[in-house]
Amino acid sequence: MTEDSYQLDGTVRVAETLTYYRYVPEKIYEIEQALHCMSEEEQIKVMKYITRITGKRLTFRALAKKISNKKLFRAMKRMDDRLNKY
Repeated sequence: MTEDSYQLDGTVRVAETLTYYRYVPEKIYEIEQALHCMSEEEQIKVMKYITRITGKRLTFRALAKKISNKKLFRAMKRMDDRLNKY
């Protein structure tokens, strides 16, 4: 049964439910369940460990150091100079 709601402007809001199934290997499922139970600090530790055991073949953007505004503006200026040169 849908929960349709008639609005004053002549439209009807229709609530629909969509079910989607996906199949994942059991190990991946268990790892995902463990990640949902961890705190953010524990997840960061796991990310660092994964980077270490894979020999840095896999790196995470969340672990990358943030670029300072000074370095960012300097890099943008270099790119502008390079593009405007021609």
